[in-house]
Amino acid sequence: PGYFMDIQTRLKKFVESGQLGIFKNGYWDNPAYKLSPEADLMATTHYLEALDFQKEVVKIHTIFGGKNPHPNYLVGGVPCAINIDGDRAAGAPINMERLNFVLSKIQEARTFNTQVYIPDVIAIAAFYRDWMYGGGLSATDVMDYGAYPKVPYDKSTDQLPGGAIVGGDWSTVHPVDPKDPEQVQEWVTHSW
Repeated sequence: PGYFMDIQTRLKKFVESGQLGIFKNGYWDNPAYKLSPEADLMATTHYLEALDFQKEVVKIHTIFGGKNPHPNYLVGGVPCAINIDGDRAAGAPINMERLNFVLSKIQEARTFNTQVYIPDVIAIAAFYRDWMYGGGLSATDVMDYGAYPKVPYDKSTDQLPGGAIVGGDWSTVHPVDPKDPEQVQEWVTHSW
């Protein structure tokens, strides 16, 4: 509780400063906002933690090329010399020590995702249940592949299972096999 009160005090001081930047207009008392003050504080606190945590993920980028945002428009990735048992003095920036460091950052990110981000998504979604029906996507046909598996690469453990809504019947979610070309098709008629 003290931690959240500290964040609340920081936020209050920020708002009272009047220097809200991108948060200056339209962010207060909007009728579309349904979060309770407690849920709002929790989500905002975790958002600030995520902003702070991103610098840990950037360390991975630094090891594999030193650029963030990374120029992902270049095909081929980032060539890095590897010398698993050696030190970096030999001109190879990647060794076992660096790979273990990368692994530790990936594990930290997964822990944050599992223990903070996904519970927040579930908690916030509970306030917006009515937004699941109709939404801005389509009133008739929608397909989703699912997300947030409890076991990596095991789609059967998705916490948000995928499926198809057909003909606007939101009460029935049809299973979809994305590997079956008869179930998932695309036509240029509806492309941009």
